Amino acid sequence: MTVPASRDASHTPSTLRHVMALLRVTAACGARGAGIDDYLDATELSRPTIYRLLKGLREEGFLRPSPLRHRYLLGYELLVLGAEAGNGAQLRDLARPRLLALAQRLGGSFYLFAHDGLHAVCLEIQNGAYPVGGFVASIGGRVPLGVGQASIALLASLEERERAWILEANRECLMRDYAIDVAAVRREIDYCHAHGHARGVEGSSLPEFTGLAMPLLGPGERCLGAFSCSLLKSRLSEAHRATLITAMASEVADLKADLHGLLQPES
Repeated sequence: MTVPASRDASHTPSTLRHVMALLRVTAACGARGAGIDDYLDATELSRPTIYRLLKGLREEGFLRPSPLRHRYLLGYELLVLGAEAGNGAQLRDLARPRLLALAQRLGGSFYLFAHDGLHAVCLEIQNGAYPVGGFVASIGGRVPLGVGQASIALLASLEERERAWILEANRECLMRDYAIDVAAVRREIDYCHAHGHARGVEGSSLPEFTGLAMPLLGPGERCLGAFSCSLLKSRLSEAHRATLITAMASEVADLKADLHGLLQPES
């Protein structure tokens, strides 16, 4: 079983780290749920400590019993919190109909991504008549920044100091897991600065797919996310590329206008 790595825990209280570890183990076990042996194998916690933390997580709604005896699934309270976490300033609610309109008009798959530490996290997906795969398969999926066109758009919107730190931190992972060189990522960031939209790095692990992305900037030009599309390379003619760019730019501009009104400070 592969458990997702936690963030830097050097300043995190130990109980909180342990709780998050149990939640990650539960998520990694999928539909069958996690049992005590899964928690013991994936952590260094004692059996009594695990039982104590599991009891608390159940009482708070963060875990629930699996149909299989003595196993646990993630609780519905996480779904409630997750939906709200991905909808800051009503971002998902405002983006969803725009992504759907793009997908219905242009085909392919359209996404909303946001910056999350060293990663880009998917907040919304809408599929058109020609849905295609991507680096993430569902809402909540994450990829290291540098992978895919959405992460290029997000990186292009950051200050150079933060961007350099992220790329250095992700350098090994990008090459090992995706065959992506940081120098190629930097070239695509320069392209995004010059043209207003991003492309993915060519020659990575999904060679048959391509796409475009555009940053979504809020008040003060702060990056709130990125619109992205994914489609088969065979469908991206020059004419279709121009149509995509125009349509996505229009939706991003409209969404930015709506967000500007919502995010203005009250007088």
